[in-house]
Amino acid sequence: MIMYEEWLKSVEALQRQIDDFFYLTGYLDFEQVQIPDLVPTAETLYVQEQLEKYCHELEEAFYQAKRLSAKVMVTGKIRRGENGRFWLENEELAVGRSIELLYDDGRNVEPIESWHAGHIAHNGARYYFTGNRNIELEGAYARIKHHL
Repeated sequence: MIMYEEWLKSVEALQRQIDDFFYLTGYLDFEQVQIPDLVPTAETLYVQEQLEKYCHELEEAFYQAKRLSAKVMVTGKIRRGENGRFWLENEELAVGRSIELLYDDGRNVEPIESWHAGHIAHNGARYYFTGNRNIELEGAYARIKHHL
């Protein structure tokens, strides 16, 4: 069985490999694969199209790997500010802000709180956490990581 720390190191190594691959293809800069010496033929255009699809799907794994190894920037309880928006310490939780909340999702036999990733969203009526819309934001224990 792989030890926990070894597994995390393996994820970090994979993240670096994905980062190198994105650099070579130019995908993160242009959101498409850039192949400077590409001679357009039916086959090379097919390969480029498939690589772009692959990169698009790989991008989600890339950011999940970055999130795992990211350092925690702020931790505490979410509070509502005078402007009606939510705050974690001195960080405003605007729409799109990536956060992690600590709660028991009920999936374990024993009640165990764990961190859940998501971001802040607004549906026109209220702010919510995309990881679980039923969580009341005010008073929830949260953290923000330096990852993106």
